[in-house]
Amino acid sequence: MAQIKHKPPVQVIDTFLAQRDIFSALLVWIILEGFSFVLLPNFTVIPGDNKTLTWVLVSVPLGMGGAFVIGLCSSWLQYCQLRMHKTNPHKKLWILLGNLGSWLGLVGIGLPLITVGVQLWLMIVHGIDT
Repeated sequence: MAQIKHKPPVQVIDTFLAQRDIFSALLVWIILEGFSFVLLPNFTVIPGDNKTLTWVLVSVPLGMGGAFVIGLCSSWLQYCQLRMHKTNPHKKLWILLGNLGSWLGLVGIGLPLITVGVQLWLMIVHGIDT
């Protein structure tokens, strides 16, 4: 006779997973922030004369919010896998929303890289001397 899979209570949902995802995302964001807004403008790879502070002020809430959203969505996806029955009609919708939230969190974390990419593209289009 096959064993019945025991579903853990909601309190057992792995909070360490969410914390690990949040801290990993924050670490990646801080590295991208330093690389994009400190190193590249200082080596004059991208022009960052008076725009760097604006970039940082926009990137800080989006990066921290993105890290929080990634942690929240990873916990949500784990909850959906462990607690929702596969015949639940809304399970696929909730999983899709969790995945979309994770991608939006990645966009918030990757904003420094997106900003640098746009700056490099503008330099190529308008010429190197701008």
